[in-house]
Amino acid sequence: MKTTPAFRPAILILAAVILAALGLTFGCTLYRMERDLPERYAEFLSDVRYLITAAERKTFLFTPDSGKDRFIEEFWLRRDPDPETPDNEIRTEYYSRISQANVLFRTEGVKGWLSDRGRIYILYGPPQEQRVLTIAETSKSNCREVWYYNGFPVAFVDEACSGNFRLATFDLTPIKDLSLNQPLLTAGPGDTEGRGGRPGEPGQPGSFSRGARPMLDFTADIRQTVRRADRVEGVLHLEIPIRLIWFKSESGRFLTTFEVFLRVKDSQKGVVLEKTDSAEVNYPEGEIRAKSEDLHVIEIPILIDQAESVARLASAPVTLDVRLTNKTGPESVSKTIDWK
Repeated sequence: MKTTPAFRPAILILAAVILAALGLTFGCTLYRMERDLPERYAEFLSDVRYLITAAERKTFLFTPDSGKDRFIEEFWLRRDPDPETPDNEIRTEYYSRISQANVLFRTEGVKGWLSDRGRIYILYGPPQEQRVLTIAETSKSNCREVWYYNGFPVAFVDEACSGNFRLATFDLTPIKDLSLNQPLLTAGPGDTEGRGGRPGEPGQPGSFSRGARPMLDFTADIRQTVRRADRVEGVLHLEIPIRLIWFKSESGRFLTTFEVFLRVKDSQKGVVLEKTDSAEVNYPEGEIRAKSEDLHVIEIPILIDQAESVARLASAPVTLDVRLTNKTGPESVSKTIDWK
């Protein structure tokens, strides 16, 4: 039977409704399958949300549980920039950035890696430059943070200046080659050529060179120690690799503030002294790259002159708990050292 033109629009509308209903039903099916996943497979699917394609997600959900471990293995093999090495650099980098994002962006109200800043940090790594702008600096009713990747600005806006930043730059095409989430090549299982599709020369051993900035760290010791009947004093000497410091940039300078908390304990682990100090860090923008392998030094004087406290420190060992916090970030790391 020939369909007359008058009925064609109605047929097209009916077809569209049927397809939409099928799509909705399929989406509900995937949702139910994801909801019912065993815990470790649900955790994998959550972890790789920034990397997994829609097709891979569907395949994973429809794969029987007996085959899901094999899927996970192949998932990472397809992204391995150098299958000849024992380590999968992409997987290691990805999980390293998740851990760091959870520390750096823990004030967002969600886990740091699930925030907008966390997502950008995980996919694109730490920015070469970061600018933090307050209400006074923006002349607007919000706070802003701008990250620069090869000169390209990625902006985040905090409407209430509450520490809850939302991505405001939606076209990230200019920095797509920096992303961990690159188009996959179609190498099949067992094919070690061309996997990964990383920036640079895809599939070439050693082509993956980006590294997540390591977490904040420092070395510490006590110098210029003086022990007398009426006092014990010294200088807490901290050395921090400049390449590990998270800065903000203002007016051509790289800035941050460190908070140093210290606790002196006697041989019985009793607290003799607690002290909190702060130290400003300020480097010209033109010098920061040349100093990337240098150490930033902080020195905190310690004086104990109460007779009872001095007596408690007469017996070894005397220990010192030190917590260093970078207020730009923030990152915090603690160590215990001996006061000899």
